Amino acid sequence: MDFTPNETQQLITDSARQFAERVLAPRAAELDREGGFPRDSLAQAAELGLLGINVPEELGGVEAGAVAYALAVVELARACASTTVAMTVSNMVAEVITYFGTEEQKTEHVPRLCSGEYVVGGFALSESGAGSDPGGMITRARKTERGWVLSGAKLWITSGTDAGLFVVWARTNDAAGPRGISAFLVRGDAPGLVRGKPEHKLGQHGSTTTPLEFHDVELPDEALLHEEGKGFRVAMMALDGGRIGISGLALG
Repeated sequence: MDFTPNETQQLITDSARQFAERVLAPRAAELDREGGFPRDSLAQAAELGLLGINVPEELGGVEAGAVAYALAVVELARACASTTVAMTVSNMVAEVITYFGTEEQKTEHVPRLCSGEYVVGGFALSESGAGSDPGGMITRARKTERGWVLSGAKLWITSGTDAGLFVVWARTNDAAGPRGISAFLVRGDAPGLVRGKPEHKLGQHGSTTTPLEFHDVELPDEALLHEEGKGFRVAMMALDGGRIGISGLALG
């Protein structure tokens, strides 16, 4: 079996390596020492297509495939894991909307993720008593005449300080296990969304990990991603792709 990268994969790898050496590596030590959030580096990454590596071109991505994505993440993580983890989560958010979103959701949000207009995307699944286990999830979305009202809290959200769009999971009915969970698209400037203080961590200090609170956040019907009660499927498929990013981070 030939493992030689094809032309597209090699092009993405070379581009990521050059960007990592030119932009990320010189700033990595200071970013880790001082903390904060690498907005400028992420904006430059967006210009190179690194926030939509596996997203279709018509939605603003590069559509280079999972192998090219993994190779790029290795190069980026070798220079700065903090910046790279924000990029991998944002790529994951863009991909999950591409796969599960309506045409309107895809055209409204995915190009903004790829271009950096949203800065990055955030993935809001975990809670104090629930990680990937839907049974413990207490964040709720209540149906109203105008859409939904979201209430609850999430923990350990990568890029929670700066992300312009979140995919948020909430219980929409009392069905046991995954059948009661739905996914929603929530803008970072939504009234009632409160970003908490970043966690103190042992490493990756340039990647903020933040609690989020949702105080009766009003959402339109169009904010529902995929179908009501199918949110667990959305999460598991997203995490399958996310593991590619984590593998690249570890290797880099």
